[in-house]
Amino acid sequence: MVSGGVVPSMLRGLVPVTRRTASALPTPAEFTARLAGLPEDERRRALTDLVRDSVAGVTQSSAEAIVADREFQALGFTSLTAVELRNQLGAATGLRLPATLVFDYPTPAALAEYLLTELAGPTAESEAPGLLAELDRLETVLAASDPDLATRNGVAARLSRLLAGWNAPAPAAYSDRTPGDRFASASADEVLDFIDNELGRSRD
Repeated sequence: MVSGGVVPSMLRGLVPVTRRTASALPTPAEFTARLAGLPEDERRRALTDLVRDSVAGVTQSSAEAIVADREFQALGFTSLTAVELRNQLGAATGLRLPATLVFDYPTPAALAEYLLTELAGPTAESEAPGLLAELDRLETVLAASDPDLATRNGVAARLSRLLAGWNAPAPAAYSDRTPGDRFASASADEVLDFIDNELGRSRD
């Protein structure tokens, strides 16, 4: 009898266990639709179940035997099963997941929490610090440069237009929002593209 229902890696292929296939897992559209509208705790539970089902598939075990806070290493994971798990979860969620997934998030619970964050997408609060960091970087570049007068005047003119555009009246739907509010809610790409266009730079 295999302890805990998990088949040791050396016995896989010898012990008759029904293996779950990728076809048993939901498609990204199905899974996203299932998560939509669920409270956060239920989304977390659904993602934990997805991880446990996927772990069961790659380890030839039953999902019921997979303990959420047990490390993947203790479940007999190898580099091959780690890649298989990454591929299954990527196929189910539509996310591009790192090859080091099971090492960065060493338990099913930790991995489910990571998926929860990734599927939620970036928030305005998480983007704003990145935008400010980009402005800090630009400030450092400008402070370290020693352009001629014509270039200095050209950069100053572009920065003035940038500031004027940023402070321009918002559409009626956003007329009660301050420039800071618009800055915080804009996407990183929108603001950085605007800055690069004004400064004549390309981010390619």
